Amino acid sequence: MNFRYIKCTNTNQLVQNFFELTVDQSSIPLKSKVIPTAQSHIIYTNTPIQTECNKVTYNSNGLVVLGQSYKSYVLKATNPYFNFGINFHPTALYKILKTDISKLTDKHVSLSEIDNKLYTLLSPIFKENLKGTALAKRIENQLQKLEVYESKNTKLVDEAVKVIYKKEGKINVEELLKIFPISQKHLEVQFKKTIGLTPLKFIKLYKFLSLMKQYEAKKASISELIDYYAYYDLSHFTKDFKLFMNQKPSDYFKSENIFLNNYLKL
Repeated sequence: MNFRYIKCTNTNQLVQNFFELTVDQSSIPLKSKVIPTAQSHIIYTNTPIQTECNKVTYNSNGLVVLGQSYKSYVLKATNPYFNFGINFHPTALYKILKTDISKLTDKHVSLSEIDNKLYTLLSPIFKENLKGTALAKRIENQLQKLEVYESKNTKLVDEAVKVIYKKEGKINVEELLKIFPISQKHLEVQFKKTIGLTPLKFIKLYKFLSLMKQYEAKKASISELIDYYAYYDLSHFTKDFKLFMNQKPSDYFKSENIFLNNYLKL
């Protein structure tokens, strides 16, 4: 198995980064949990793979849209495959599709079913046999051709997300509302429509993801990270861990997680 993240050539308002995954025969059959990354994605896979998200099974092949997920989902593959992913800024899909992104939350749907224009723009690229940085650059160039929708509400959510990133998720909704003088209801409506998650869920997920990335990078012990990320105590962390991972921390940490170790690279 070979996994790597690929940086964007230019800073932009749509893509945060890309990833490339090649799974060879030695890693088959593959079954792994995938932690949601507080992003929406478009992925390409050259061979059918199966995902189980929120008790629904999806058979994915070609270009697929992955909406926001609040809990881990299960990835299964019975054959070697190549997988390339576009990791979008939280509001990017809304700006591209101009539709309520909460409709895609916890769903993995063929791009052609969601937006045929975007499918037509991207699908020819994957017939060019490009990989790595060259493939990422071609996708960036194609996405620049899109008309991107922006409004005062998308700008509001983008600014709120920047604060959450800066705080590494160590902030609550009440603190956000002190920075942005709007009603809690308005913030929740705009987050759910443009990102797919409420601000509370987005914050909790991003904090948990940040902690797990630090742990997998061996930046600190789990007890140090629990304290750093302002969990009240071990039981509070355990509760969130079960929520996002559907298993106890003790079971996760004593098991081998080759795919996740790569997926959570900083």
